[in-house]
Amino acid sequence: MIRYKCTVAYVGANYCGWQTQKNGNSVQEYIESALERIFDSPVRIMAAGRTDAGVSAWGQVFQFDSEKEIGERKLMGAINGFLPKDIHIRKVEKKDQLFHVRYCVKSKQYDYRINLGEYDVFTRDNAYQCPYPVDVTRMEEAAQYFVGTHDFTSFNSNSLKETPDQVRTIESITFHQDGDMLTISYRGRGFLRYMVRMMTAALLEVGRGRMEPENIKVLLEAKSKTVARRNAHPEGLTLKEITYFDVLAETSQLTVREVLPEDEAALEGMPFGYVLADRHTDQVYGGYAEGTAGAVIALFGNCDAEELKIIREQLLERQKKQGHERGRLVILREENTAETVSAS
Repeated sequence: MIRYKCTVAYVGANYCGWQTQKNGNSVQEYIESALERIFDSPVRIMAAGRTDAGVSAWGQVFQFDSEKEIGERKLMGAINGFLPKDIHIRKVEKKDQLFHVRYCVKSKQYDYRINLGEYDVFTRDNAYQCPYPVDVTRMEEAAQYFVGTHDFTSFNSNSLKETPDQVRTIESITFHQDGDMLTISYRGRGFLRYMVRMMTAALLEVGRGRMEPENIKVLLEAKSKTVARRNAHPEGLTLKEITYFDVLAETSQLTVREVLPEDEAALEGMPFGYVLADRHTDQVYGGYAEGTAGAVIALFGNCDAEELKIIREQLLERQKKQGHERGRLVILREENTAETVSAS
């Protein structure tokens, strides 16, 4: 089975959003229809996330599996041949089954574009035509209250019943102005529904002088679904980019993946490029490194022994594929004991 990873761009103005809906034309429907014509059978795709009606994308990513192998560039051209002109596949890649379009996300970037000048018919589908003056400096000051790890209950529409944990981390918010066009870029690992648009609406209120920059902190701390009800217009929002981390081995509970910024505290300065972590909570159980003489897992947490055994076998098989005739893996434990295993 081959896993295809596809990067797609689209203008959201003419669509009801990404996801297939009963009464509406979605981006997903057009792509799946094109794939069905190519593969001669229904193909179900999975995206990294949904975009709402009117929201555009430059770097949306989706995956699907098929037993039929087609060259990457050939498949890209074939899909585009069946798509409308405002949906375009930018890249097709073949990935192994360890890649997952949702669970391997390293970061996402959303851009919100605001036209501060005269109404522009040529950008009306991908920029909010702001009808009032704003103080961008005040907006930049306010945006810094969103950066970092916070409970974003006040700034999204997910119910607490649906999503009890509404803590998210915003890595950065940057502003770039080119003439009358202001672009606010939000980067983080995950976002809740309407989160970027609600944050942008609050920043625009600060820019208009209707709210002080420090009020953002007050709204965040309120953790209430009633304090920030404004939602910026959808046409200004674009899913710009999604980056992914590498996965070397995986079970239903554990994963050996690339180190992320939030892992640094658990590693305490140890120079590992990969960690052994829980797939669902991101709890780190150890570090992993490879070298010419073999590989090592340094454990500093307790994890399921049977799951670790499966991980061990996958890593040994990986070494064999890399040219090591007999893979060698050393497992270091907290009690200063070491176990050396080799591939059979």
